[in-house]
Amino acid sequence: MSVFSSLKRKVTDVYYRINRKFFFDESQVIYNGKTFKSYWDEFYNDDNRSFLSKIRAKAQAKDAFLEEGFRPDEFCLLGLENNEKAVRDVYISRKKKDDLLISYYGSDWGDILHVLKDKYVFYSYLKSFFKRDVTYIGNQEDRDSFLLFCNRHRQFFAKLNKGRCGIGAKVFAIKDDNQANKVFDELICSGEWVIEELIKQSPEIAAFNSSSVNTVRFPSFKKDGVVTCAFPCMRFGRAGSVIDNAAQGGLIVSIDEMTGELYPNAYDEKGSVYASHPDSKVPFCGFRVPQWDGLLELIKEAHLALPDNQIYVAFDVALSNRGWCIVEGNWGDLFLQQLSLKKGLKSEFVSLLNGNS
Repeated sequence: MSVFSSLKRKVTDVYYRINRKFFFDESQVIYNGKTFKSYWDEFYNDDNRSFLSKIRAKAQAKDAFLEEGFRPDEFCLLGLENNEKAVRDVYISRKKKDDLLISYYGSDWGDILHVLKDKYVFYSYLKSFFKRDVTYIGNQEDRDSFLLFCNRHRQFFAKLNKGRCGIGAKVFAIKDDNQANKVFDELICSGEWVIEELIKQSPEIAAFNSSSVNTVRFPSFKKDGVVTCAFPCMRFGRAGSVIDNAAQGGLIVSIDEMTGELYPNAYDEKGSVYASHPDSKVPFCGFRVPQWDGLLELIKEAHLALPDNQIYVAFDVALSNRGWCIVEGNWGDLFLQQLSLKKGLKSEFVSLLNGNS
């Protein structure tokens, strides 16, 4: 390549970098129905910052989004402002994680992800690991099975079959068939649903927050019949909430994967830090998740029971009166684990995905 061609290429690259940054559409939806601008306004509303400081920070945030896929909240809470690309590259954004998995799975990625996004399909593979009654409703033909389920379980948990972040999830209490029919009609009008027997969680974990089933999120990697679990964290709901999802106001605290002991501090998606649960005041430091070895065994057995092409699964599991049980599986992000551990996990994720423990 001639000197002129090399210089032309560099100038063109700089032009497009500047153009896409300064003509970037901040109104575009980037995640969970929210725009870049709404994320930015939520996490960069410090009036004490100078005008030039805000302009510089926004330019850096746009770079981080365009080059590595970091949303403004990830950029802010992971402390990536004023850091070089080499520092940012240690962390893995939600988008980069998805891009890596799509690249790794190739043309089969859609079918592989479908098993996790369709909650009832996922359940169908791992029924014995759920340890509770589960059914599905998607059309009027499912009415009879729903009524039979309601006769067995007057209270139940309902979540959208292809929902995310706990959106729309709710608990129902049914008195009779008349009410059950009304609930069925209400649900069926808004999509497909998975209906579950309520989990009776262990009293030790319920002590943090009893209104939600508090779960362990445990990413798991499978290669040639060997399963490696890494980056576990515990998720706790807030008082009155029936879900523990951080996107709905819940908390996350990392877990020592060898001992099952919680780290000293929990975090929420606003970046607030808690030494104890803000509602129950139960401290996190020193708490050991009960039956930890049993949890590890359950995840490994469940992952091996899935098709061989399910290399990466982030399992959500709960400790019930029947022992550890699976709640669901997904392509879990590592944002809050990185926040909690105060370090990037990109190289570890890539290594584990390639079968290197």
